[in-house]
Amino acid sequence: IQSVFILRRGTSKIDVVVSKTSIAIPPIFQYHSAVLFNFLTADAVFCAYPELMLRRELLANPFAVYGQALKRSTLQALLKYHHRG
Repeated sequence: IQSVFILRRGTSKIDVVVSKTSIAIPPIFQYHSAVLFNFLTADAVFCAYPELMLRRELLANPFAVYGQALKRSTLQALLKYHHRG
């Protein structure tokens, strides 16, 4: 991930993730959970786990959670989505 831009309007927020390379997909799958494994392109919408999203269930990325020291920000994000249901 090269950078992240946050776009806000009222209470809504979108994180725009900029890849270090010309390939946009790898940074998305580096996030902590499948709730963030969705993206838009100029002509498509992608959702890696649509059934989980529709059921409002979270699938944690094992590497982000267990493969390295768990960052405080990652734990806070996982708790945020847990509390949202």
